[in-house]
Amino acid sequence: MATNPQIKYTPSPKAGNPGQLSSASETMQSRTAMLRAVYGGTETMRAKDKTFLPQYEKESDTRYNARLASTFALNKLREAVDAASAKPFRTLLQVVNTDLDLDLWVQDIDLQGNHLHIFGHQFFNNSMLDGMCHLLVDHPDTYNMKSLADQKASGARPFMKMYKVDDVAAAYDMYVGGDTKTVHVRIRSQRAERDGFKEVLYNQIRVIEIDPTKTSGIVQLWEQKASSGGSNWDFIEETPLQNMAEVPFVTMYAGEKEADYLARPVFIDLAYKQIEHWISSSDQRSILSAARFPMLACSGVQIDPEDEKQFAIGPYKVLYAPEANGRWYYVEPRGTAIESGSKDLDKLEMQMDMMALNPVTGTHRQYVPQNERDIQETRVHSVVHDMAINCQDALEQAIRFMGQWTGKDYSQVKVILNTEFSNTKDRLAEVAQLVKMWEERGLSRKALLTEVRNRNLLGDDFNLDDEVAFWAAVDQANMQAADGMLPGRWTQADPAKEPAGGGTSPGAPAGTAPTPANSNANGTGTAPKTFDFPNGQTRPKKQI
Repeated sequence: MATNPQIKYTPSPKAGNPGQLSSASETMQSRTAMLRAVYGGTETMRAKDKTFLPQYEKESDTRYNARLASTFALNKLREAVDAASAKPFRTLLQVVNTDLDLDLWVQDIDLQGNHLHIFGHQFFNNSMLDGMCHLLVDHPDTYNMKSLADQKASGARPFMKMYKVDDVAAAYDMYVGGDTKTVHVRIRSQRAERDGFKEVLYNQIRVIEIDPTKTSGIVQLWEQKASSGGSNWDFIEETPLQNMAEVPFVTMYAGEKEADYLARPVFIDLAYKQIEHWISSSDQRSILSAARFPMLACSGVQIDPEDEKQFAIGPYKVLYAPEANGRWYYVEPRGTAIESGSKDLDKLEMQMDMMALNPVTGTHRQYVPQNERDIQETRVHSVVHDMAINCQDALEQAIRFMGQWTGKDYSQVKVILNTEFSNTKDRLAEVAQLVKMWEERGLSRKALLTEVRNRNLLGDDFNLDDEVAFWAAVDQANMQAADGMLPGRWTQADPAKEPAGGGTSPGAPAGTAPTPANSNANGTGTAPKTFDFPNGQTRPKKQI
């Protein structure tokens, strides 16, 4: 690896505060704290109390707590994130150009029993919520093993770890030789140590860094007691990191990338709109609680103080007015404010649907023409499609790092996610057109089956090569049947083949002359006869 004289590598010290957040991490973690609380719904939003639901001036704590307890979230953020992340994983993730080792690793990609499909779905879901998510391709320590045989005997192999935004204290990239490499990462975690029947928690920081002028680096481990109140960190150990030109750290961005490890999440505006809906719905419910019931009033009536203490409304109660002109009556609000609040909530919910990347449909709130729904669907599919491509690239890069750990070249490995998001009706219409092209010999069977598979109309266990081979054998059997003067059928294996017995084969050009049944293979004369009867007879001898 060529040395860049402009790069100066300074190893991390063994004293100080490794938990110090980078500026990008500070910004991202303030955003994700809000996003995670909103994504959690009613329970986590209530836990934020005055952060999301302000207490009004002169509102008592008792009244505020009652209002908070009667407020419920319409969780459009969770609906949007989960719906968007499900689209690329509607069908089983495929990995092509693999080898036997990678095929086994894919079945348990994180050494926690998760298939790469499940692991990738979680990775994509966290990226869509937080704006980014990280993968670290790790490997058990083997630096103290004597040989490669010892490593294989130990069962050590690379695996993937997923880290959310909150788990990464800092990460730094460096441009080396025209390429971007991750050279320093600090990852936060926690471990528990049992002390009798008690449990002692320790915060941990792993510092992983590479010397960009070499292919080696270090991994440091730091710890502090979780109950220490942020006291100094203790340096535990440092191990070497060999044969890696960069930190095997992969980040997927889902949103507008503002800088390295800083992105504006795609659904952050929806989260703010959900908080606005949370406040408005709280006000509306509070108004309804105070105004939806009529209030009993009286005029011209003087109630004795002793009677007032026992005064009650209900069945078997008698209301009387000592004064001749006294009367009892109910007072009801006109409801203008209630109606305005209801309209405001409807408007907010419609805006939330738009921000949730849900295609606009006709609802009780509005009617949307078909062409506008199609435009919105296209916008939605474009956004999720681009995110799916980003996820594919991130998983492929992580697989290449797995190859680097083991000295293998996985540069040709491809990860394929579902990127076909059209509805079933449209897909069936497209397949009908493809079938018509196939029938008219404008498309091969393999191309037809490939397109049908790409539209997710075939099962995950469908094997294109096996299917093509099967139908090739069927075509061959049909052609042999036609050669044997038995009823045949048109096949695409040999479009020039005609069914025996004359006539034009299905799909043949109009005006094609029928092929005589006694023509030879070239169609120029009579096929030579064969005689299977005794004494050269051309027909059986009459018996009667």
